[in-house]
Amino acid sequence: MRSIKEMLMNLNCKNFLECFYGLNEADVEIFRNLATVGEARIEDLSVAVKKSENAVYKSLQKLLVAGLVVREKKLLNGGGYYYTYKPVDIQGIVVEMHKTIDEWYAKIKNTIDEFAKEFKAKV
Repeated sequence: MRSIKEMLMNLNCKNFLECFYGLNEADVEIFRNLATVGEARIEDLSVAVKKSENAVYKSLQKLLVAGLVVREKKLLNGGGYYYTYKPVDIQGIVVEMHKTIDEWYAKIKNTIDEFAKEFKAKV
C-alpha cells in the first residue's frame, strides 16, 4: 500500500486521472483520444490507440462508471444501431474533482484531529 506522502511526491498530470479514478494507462489514453476527437465509435478508437476492440470496450466501461464519458445510441438508416462515446464536459470533471478533494480533505483533517485528541488523552 502506498502512503499519501508517496502518492503526492509521484503525482503529475500524466498519471492524475489514474490516481483519482483508479484508471490505467490504456484507459487514460482512450480518454485523451476522445477528448481530442470529441466523439468516436469503438472501432475508430481501436485503430487510433492500436488496441483490440475488446480492450477499448473494457476501458470505455471503466470510463463510463467513472463518469468521464457518455455513450450515445445512433440509429442506422437501414435498421440497427451503434454506439458512440464522448467525454463529458471537462469543467464538470474539474468541479467534481474539487468537490471530492474538499470532502476528502475534511474527512482526513477530522481523522487527524481525532488522532491528536486520542494521543493527548493517553499521555
